[in-house]
Amino acid sequence: MLLLAVLGACAIVLPFVGLGTRVAWTELPTLLASDSARTALGLSLRTCLIATTISVALGTPLALLLARDWPGVRVGRIVAVLPMTMPPVVAGIALLSTLGRRGVLGPSLEAVGIRVSFSTLAVVIAQVFVSMPYLVVTLEAALRSRDIRLETIARTLGAREWRVLTRITLPLVGPALARGTALALGRSLGEFGATIAFAGSKEGVTRTMPLAIYLERENDTATSLALAVVLIALSFLIVGATSVRWGDALTALRVRRRPGAPDPDAADADAAGETAGRKTGAVEAADADAADASTGDAATDEPAAAPGRRRSPRPDSPVPLRIAFASTARDVVVDLTVEAGRTLALVGPNGSGKSTACAVAAGLLDAEAGRVSLGERVLDGPGVFVPAGRRDVALLSQAPGIFPHMSVLDNVAFGPRCRGDSRAQARRRALAELAAVGASHLAGRPGGELSGGQAARVALARALATRPRALVLDEPMAALDVTARAQMRAVVGRRAAEEWLTVLLVTHDVLDVAALADDVAVLEHGRVVESGPAARVLAAPASDFAARLTGTAVLLGALEGDRGAPRLRLASGDLIIGRPQEADDDGESAAPPAAPAPTHAPLSGPGAALVPPDAVALYPVGRGAPPGSPRNALTGRVTGVERAGALVMVALDVGAGQVLTSAITTAALAELGVRAGQELTCVIKAVQVRILARPAANREDGRE
Repeated sequence: MLLLAVLGACAIVLPFVGLGTRVAWTELPTLLASDSARTALGLSLRTCLIATTISVALGTPLALLLARDWPGVRVGRIVAVLPMTMPPVVAGIALLSTLGRRGVLGPSLEAVGIRVSFSTLAVVIAQVFVSMPYLVVTLEAALRSRDIRLETIARTLGAREWRVLTRITLPLVGPALARGTALALGRSLGEFGATIAFAGSKEGVTRTMPLAIYLERENDTATSLALAVVLIALSFLIVGATSVRWGDALTALRVRRRPGAPDPDAADADAAGETAGRKTGAVEAADADAADASTGDAATDEPAAAPGRRRSPRPDSPVPLRIAFASTARDVVVDLTVEAGRTLALVGPNGSGKSTACAVAAGLLDAEAGRVSLGERVLDGPGVFVPAGRRDVALLSQAPGIFPHMSVLDNVAFGPRCRGDSRAQARRRALAELAAVGASHLAGRPGGELSGGQAARVALARALATRPRALVLDEPMAALDVTARAQMRAVVGRRAAEEWLTVLLVTHDVLDVAALADDVAVLEHGRVVESGPAARVLAAPASDFAARLTGTAVLLGALEGDRGAPRLRLASGDLIIGRPQEADDDGESAAPPAAPAPTHAPLSGPGAALVPPDAVALYPVGRGAPPGSPRNALTGRVTGVERAGALVMVALDVGAGQVLTSAITTAALAELGVRAGQELTCVIKAVQVRILARPAANREDGRE
């Protein structure tokens, strides 16, 4: 490969070396000072700059159009590339046939006094025709491969289409736009075939540098070589300029503030904010808590503040969030209500529809049938659809989506600016929100240089800077490490309590549920299968997923016995005895039934036994279970051992592919010599086993 690469480099470099040996370097200034050389050089520079400007103005919208999906777009992309592949002379003939005196449009143009062919205008048109495809192809490829999540986040912050385009989309593909512009400029500068066929070669009118080089190579070789050197040098500079990291260069030239000097960003925002008027609402609360956040109050994994401890209530009271919709395409039917000022945790397996519910709530997805409302305000319903960013609903997803081309301060100020705040007001509010989440020291840092935990804090500050009434959290802490997740959990809980927010939280972490949620809803196969207060769902889960979320093992089998002494026959033949069934053991509400079933009524049909890991004791198989009150003893084979804080979780296969989990100490692990494949006796107290009936249609397999 190295040999082939060297040969390829030689094929490119050697012609330049050969040209350099023929140039009269000492006479170069004299040769370039001739009238013909200066005229050709000036004409080339003027026409290629005009052509490049036109290419950017027309090519950028064309690239944006071709980057989208619409019927016939593939054909459009092929047509856009054609001028790059066809011979330049053929391009000139095509232009002459269209805009020449006898062309399709030529007579009509001449009738209004516009003569195109064999004029300077023809040179510009020829250069645009052959050079614009280079910009379109380069930019269109970058647009198609861009991360559209940043644009989605911008819309949820209130940005309209034009602001999304100019502040997010184009800056993100800025390098590709610059390279495409450079390629178009270089191609215009070197255009020859289409120009000579369509515009001719009239000195001072259409004779550009490539034409002058071609005509002078027989009469005045030295001048043609001198012009060739200038053309190569200009092309090198144009293309080379796109390889310079201008952002790093500007940063290096920026004057660094001395230690102890005031932060220029903060000073600018504070000075500007003095004219913006007095702060209100959450900004005052954020400033009041800035000291706590900066001294590490947010770094402790403390539960969310209770409603009675809210220090600075908003002037507007909390409102409920109602999400009721049906999506046929995604097979999701959801009807949820997040009570005013409370946090509802939405949990469930992958593919169950949690993110769909979040997108519908935030306005990124139109509910096909249903209604979304925030308090009395209808956000989505028959004849009504409030787009994202105008709902007073903030969305925080798993990817923080920090805009890399903006500073942290500008990231947080983006939402207020989209909502009409002045630059000073937006920056003042952004500083207050950054201080409230303990990230004020990051204000001047580029958005692309943040760690995962820092980015999560900044994303939360950015979302809250828009002053939402409801906050939708779609696994914002899933990608963080344990420490950063604990810090983020504390910040979210504290800010939600301070702002009187109604919160919809999607998570797979039981610690998030325990620390933040007031209520829990379990979503499986696109349907809500369980809901209720968080304490009850965590303590006595009625659904398979909720049980697994809390670490509870779910063993499936056939029901036997009666409600007073329920039993479950596993597929392996083993029998599990559970505690007497209660009125709410059917997984529904705890309200007493109209006619309570007698305790001696026989049980039958499919069922499940819920076994918490701390209820399972392990003993060596040969020694047997000790005498005592435990009534269940199963033989299991160790399939995995995993550390869980100070305890160790041992997974055991008890037959038919069913897994039981036991929580033991590290000392017990060493004493038993637990290893993969080892058989152990699992002893379980019946009083800690809940046996539930399962619907016959309930599927065991998850749906990805």
